[in-house]
Amino acid sequence: MSPNQSYEPEKDKDEHEGGVPFFPDHFVKEAAVMALVLGLVVFLATLMPAPMGEPADPLKTPAGIKPEWYFLSVYQILKYVPKTVGIILTFIIFPPILILFPLFYKQITKWRYGRLLLHTLVALGVLLAVFLASLAYLGFE
Repeated sequence: MSPNQSYEPEKDKDEHEGGVPFFPDHFVKEAAVMALVLGLVVFLATLMPAPMGEPADPLKTPAGIKPEWYFLSVYQILKYVPKTVGIILTFIIFPPILILFPLFYKQITKWRYGRLLLHTLVALGVLLAVFLASLAYLGFE
């Protein structure tokens, strides 16, 4: 640099002549508009809430709605037995039996009529499930 030249700092590459930098100027304007629109929507939602209708009853199935085919027998059982008995059987007693069954299979089959008993119980369970599923499918209350 020669002694006759004065030093002038270079302009930033991001800033154009006559332009406005994006951050913070443009960003703050956009954030303010977004906050105003969000505040307006929240204000209108509190003044005029959407109608919700009647409260849902989780223990009453609306007319015309049926569960999938693999839940039809359980759906029908819940119609015939009292609510507490159905809950105790389906959620408290039956799952541990299914989980612990493989642990006791050998002891049951060593017994003279153990295999016959297991086959009979499984056949009765399948027949009961098919019967209840067909009742639910046909629409019996």
